[in-house]
Amino acid sequence: MAAHHAAGKPLLAECGGMLYLLESLTDVHGQRAALAGLLPGHAQMQPKLAALALQQVQLPEGELRGHTFHHSLTDTPLTPLARGTSPNGGRGAEAVYRLGRLTASYVHFYFPSNPGAVARLFSAAPGEVRAA
Repeated sequence: MAAHHAAGKPLLAECGGMLYLLESLTDVHGQRAALAGLLPGHAQMQPKLAALALQQVQLPEGELRGHTFHHSLTDTPLTPLARGTSPNGGRGAEAVYRLGRLTASYVHFYFPSNPGAVARLFSAAPGEVRAA
C-alpha cells in the first residue's frame, strides 16, 4: 500500500481501513499497536459506540452519501478536506482527509449515490475520468 500511495495512485480508506493507515491504535485496555503509518495520527478505541449517522459529504469530485458507525476516535494533525453532514439531523460531521491521492474517513460511502464522483475519485489523475 505504501508503494501504491507513493506512486500517486488513488486510495480510499473507509473506517477500519483509515485506522489501519494511521501510525497507531490503542485498544480499550490501553495497549498501543503500531500500524501502517501512511496517515499521521493515532486512534483510540472506545468502550461504547462513538458515532452512528447517515452522512453526506461534498468532495471536490462531487457529493457522496454514506453512513458512519464506529467505536474509535482519531487524533490527527491533518486538516479535513471536508466534513459530512447528517441529512436526518443525526450527530455527525465526520471528517474526510486527503493526503496526496489518499482519501480517508470514517464514512462508508455508498457509491451509487454519485457514480460520477466515484469515477473521478478513482481516476488516473485528479479531475480526469478514464473511459470505460
